[in-house]
Amino acid sequence: MPRTIVPACYRAGLTTGRNFVITLAILSPLLTTSFVASAQVPQKRDHKAAILSIAYFIESANNSVNSLNGLLKKDNYRNKITTLNNPVNNELGFSLKNEILAALKPILDKAKRTDHKKFKVVIENFLSNPEENGISSVKKYLPVLGIFSTVLSLVGNLVISERNITREDLNQFIAKVQQYFSQYEKLNLINEQFGLQLQKLVERSEELKGDLKEFLADCICTMDRSITKSSLQNVQVEALLQRYYDPQKLMSWLDTSRLKQEETYYPFDAPTSAKLLTAGIKKLQKEFEALYGDNYRLLKELIASLKNTIPDLDEDQLAKTNQDIDRLYNDSRQADVTNLNISQVDDRMNTVCRVINGRN
Repeated sequence: MPRTIVPACYRAGLTTGRNFVITLAILSPLLTTSFVASAQVPQKRDHKAAILSIAYFIESANNSVNSLNGLLKKDNYRNKITTLNNPVNNELGFSLKNEILAALKPILDKAKRTDHKKFKVVIENFLSNPEENGISSVKKYLPVLGIFSTVLSLVGNLVISERNITREDLNQFIAKVQQYFSQYEKLNLINEQFGLQLQKLVERSEELKGDLKEFLADCICTMDRSITKSSLQNVQVEALLQRYYDPQKLMSWLDTSRLKQEETYYPFDAPTSAKLLTAGIKKLQKEFEALYGDNYRLLKELIASLKNTIPDLDEDQLAKTNQDIDRLYNDSRQADVTNLNISQVDDRMNTVCRVINGRN
C-alpha cells in the first residue's frame, strides 16, 4: 500500500487532534494519487518500431499519390471520351464531316462559278485536320463552335458569289447541320469541364506530393542530424526513400545501431503528419471517383438522347461506343481501388500512431 505523505505545514503542528484527522482524510486520496503517478517509470520508447512504421507509411502514401497522379494524367477512359469530339469519326453513330458534306451537296449543285471539287476539298481538309487551321482549342479537337462558325462562313460566301444560291438554301443547310453540331457542342462542354476539373486534381495531387516530401525530409534530418533539409530540396521523393528511408535498408541499419532512449529519431508530430497526409489522399480519391462518376453519367445521358434527336443514326456503332465507355469506366474504377491501395495507407498510418503514442 503506498505510504501517505503529509505536507510539512501539517507536520509542524498547524493542525492537531480531530482537525488533523479530518484534513488528512480529505487530502489522502489526492496525495496518494500524486505520489503513485510520479513514482511510475516512463514507458520505454521503441525507436526502431517507430522509425520503421513511419518508413512503411511514407512508402505506401507515396505509391498511392503516384498512382492517383498517373491516373489523372494518362487514362484510357479519358482518352476515349476526348476522341468523341473528333468531327471525322462516327463514334456517336454519325460523322459530323459526312453530314456536313451531305448537306452541302444541294448547295454545290446550284453553284456555277465555284469549283465544286476544290470547295469540297477545302471543307474536308478543315474537318479532317482542324488543329492545322489556326483555331485554338482546349481539347485535342477544337470546340464545335469554332468549326460551326468557320463552315458557315465558307458556305455563306457561296450565297454572295453565286446567284443561284439563295438565303433560303443557306437556312436549310444551317437547319440540317445544326442538329449534329448541337450534340458535339454538348459533348464538348461536358469534356471541357471534365478536363478543367481533372487539371485541378492533378495540381492538388502534386501539392500533396510536396507535403509528403516535406515530411520525409523532416524524418531524415531528425534521424541523421548531419543531413540538412537544404541538401534534400532538389531530390525527388523516390530517390530520398531509396537512399535514406527505405524500410529494408533501415531495418538492417537499426539492427546494428544502438539507439539512445533520450535521443529523438523522428519528428515529434509524426502521428499528426501521417493523419493529415492520409486524410488528403482519401479526399483526393473521393473527389476523383465523384468526378469520373459525374462525367460518366452525363455521357450516358447524352448517348441515350441521340436516339431521339438524330435521324438515321447508326445504332450499332452507338451501342459499341456505349459498351466501350462502360468497359473503360469500370477499368478505371478497378485501377483506382487496386493502385491507390487506400486501405494499406490507412493501416500504416494507424500503426504509426499506435507505436509512437505507446498504444498496444
